[in-house]
Order: sequence, then C-alpha cells, then structure tokens
Amino acid sequence: MDPVEVSPQLGIAAVERDTGLSKDLLRVWERRYGFPTPRRDAQGERLYPLEQVQRLRQIKRLIDAGHRPHQVVSLEAPELQARLQALQERPATTPLTAAAPEGAELDRLLAPLFQHQPHELLDALQAELLRLGLERFIVELLAPLIERVGQLWADGRVQIHEEHLFSEVVQQQLRRALAQLGPALGARPRVLLSTLPGEEHGLGLLMVHCLLAAAGCECRSLGLQTPLPELAQACARHEADVLALSFSSYASPALVEEGLQTLHASLAEPCELWAGGRAAGLRRPFAQRLQRLRVLAELPELGRAVQAWRNHEGPATKA
Repeated sequence: MDPVEVSPQLGIAAVERDTGLSKDLLRVWERRYGFPTPRRDAQGERLYPLEQVQRLRQIKRLIDAGHRPHQVVSLEAPELQARLQALQERPATTPLTAAAPEGAELDRLLAPLFQHQPHELLDALQAELLRLGLERFIVELLAPLIERVGQLWADGRVQIHEEHLFSEVVQQQLRRALAQLGPALGARPRVLLSTLPGEEHGLGLLMVHCLLAAAGCECRSLGLQTPLPELAQACARHEADVLALSFSSYASPALVEEGLQTLHASLAEPCELWAGGRAAGLRRPFAQRLQRLRVLAELPELGRAVQAWRNHEGPATKA
C-alpha cells in the first residue's frame, strides 16, 4: 500500500512568525470572516496548510498598504494577486530624486540572494553605494529593494531564511558605511535612536541612523526594545535633542499610540520625538495632538526635519 502524501502544515505560532499576524488576530479572522480555515491535530491545535499561509502573506501585505481587513480577508487568491499587482503599479506617494528602479533591475541586484551567494550580494550593494552615495543609496535603491523582497516573500518566491540573509547583508553594508562616516561629535541635533518594547525589527532604525549621520547629526543608538522609562532617562542623561523611534508594519496600533503618548509626557523639554515607519498606528489622530511629536511618513522627510530643527535651533512647533 502506497503511503499517503500529507501536505505540509504549520502550527499557529509558526504562522505568526511567518506572516507577522498575531495568534489572536488569526483567531478573530477565523470567527469573523471565515478565513483562515485551519485543520486540527490530535490535541485540537490549529494546523494551517501552506496555501493558506501564502494567502495570509498576501493579505498582510495589502493591509500594510492601507487596506482594511474586511476588504481583503475574504478574498480568494486570484483577487488578492490582482490587488497586489495594482499596488505594485501604483506610483510612489513621495517622488524620489531619480526614478525608482524597475522590478527587473531590482531582481538583477537580488540574483546573488537567489543563488545563495551573500558575499556577491554584499559586493553588489557596495558598488551601488559607491555609485550613488549613502543618502541616494538608501532612499532610491535600498528602500525599493526591501519593498521588492517583501513582495517576493508575499508571493512565496523568497523563503524566510533568504529574507533573513538579505537583512543581515544589508545591515552589514550599512554598518560599514556608518563606520566610514565616523561620529559627528558635538554636532546638533543630538539624536538617540531605538525601538519600543516588542519591536524586534531593526533594519529601518539602521537606515534612519545612516541618513541622520549623513546629515551631520550626532547619533547614539540604544539598540532595539528599550523600556519606556529607560528611554526618557537616557534622553536626559545624554542631553538628547531628539529621540528617534522606528516602527515596522508589525507594530500594534494600540501599543504605538500608548507608547508615544507615554514618552511624549515623560520626555523633558525641549527634547523632540520623531517616529517613522510603516506602522498603521502612526496614522491615528492622536499624533496631531502631541506638540513635540513629528511623524515621518517617508525617508526623505528626515532631511527636512533636521533642517527645520536647525532653523529653529530646537523643535519646531506644529502649525
């Protein structure tokens, strides 16, 4: 008798890690929208077929782009793919100084990743950095390249281990560039950088660090997931002018709002709070009510924020 071929399935914890969708959210969608539809093992634990995990990746990408869950969770795979394609064809909201690379050009740069040649990928990125300079490299090339890897991951064409390798190579390249810049001791504004507790993604923070250093700021990174009381204390001890926080699209909107409100209240004046990234919570109305909070929707806004700070010799008031 031939053995029965069993389709691979993932437990709910693995799906959470793979997609960035929390266990609680997956259960809510299951009840509210009828998707996902996990199977159960002998102990009653949820098991998700890989095709459902792939569909969840696509849903996550659309939600990150601004769609509401009720608009996309119930869609079948072909409709999800059509919306993702329309998203890729949509022009960028913030024009760059040069045309963003096309998908084919980005895939050419990513070829060493697909071939599992990290050293060749690092060499390719280094060549582009030398050609463009650090600021243009990050804004015009690296940001679209990261977006492209996200698209390929959502399509199931990049595996988690490949995405992790890409992130490590990019971080290696950026840290090398930072070392070549050297510290701008005594420059202003003096910026402390970190993420809030629960935010484990540090690539965006490192990109911000590089752009601020290139703009002549004195940057001091506290690393990831610094406790809120420690952030306020560190700003006082370092006499920071700005606390810069990075948020990935995985950040809980409620935690983003609560964390920023707490920090805004605890930071000693005139320290300003800058927050950027893809987190949906940054678009909530509360941000407009916090006088010393500056939300940066796109990377090019960093340079304008630095210039505005310098023009006012401190945090600019909101209009």
